[in-house]
Amino acid sequence: MKKLLGYLAASMFVAASAYSEVRIGASLAYTMFTSEGTETTKSSAEKNNGSVDENILVPALFIEKAASNGFALGIDYTPADQELGSGTGSDDDAETAGANKASAELTGHMTIYGLLPMGSSGAYLKGGLARASIDTTESLATGTTYGNADVDGLIVGLGFERDTDNGSFLRMEGTYTDYEDVKFNGSFNGNAAGDSAVRNVIDADVDAFAFRIAIGKAF
Repeated sequence: MKKLLGYLAASMFVAASAYSEVRIGASLAYTMFTSEGTETTKSSAEKNNGSVDENILVPALFIEKAASNGFALGIDYTPADQELGSGTGSDDDAETAGANKASAELTGHMTIYGLLPMGSSGAYLKGGLARASIDTTESLATGTTYGNADVDGLIVGLGFERDTDNGSFLRMEGTYTDYEDVKFNGSFNGNAAGDSAVRNVIDADVDAFAFRIAIGKAF
């Protein structure tokens, strides 16, 4: 998907030269993240499942190129980090004593998308590709630390746009983003038995529903 994302970005800028209108704007989305994960603990191979829901407001900036028929290609970028969930677990690890604290953030979120008008009512379909990084922070009794990972996703949605006489516009839309599964390998941790070739592994999946309001201006 990374190659596809890069290809679409390049194609968009090449194709945009034939488009007549530039649009810029900002949006605010009420976003509901659902994060599910399975941690496989070292040595014991015990699997611990968890799910966290996080509802937050996500701002974004966007720029588009639009054709005379209303079809548009755009890029949006979120300057703020989005919390995917955090919490403190109980002491459920037989290998260690102490509770575990874990959290993750979605950072550097960018979307490349297209808008396809549905008649003259102002309704449109939205589809595109998203790219972001998942940054993990944790304080685990096991001593394990997890790194960060890039993640791609597919976005689909439906929206409505209302234009004004001075070239500005207002949009309302709902979208669903399905991010690909991502794996985090924990750091290697030796022990008294010299067992340094094992580590915890987390398999995670993130989905997001968003209801967005956007304002912008066409030039």
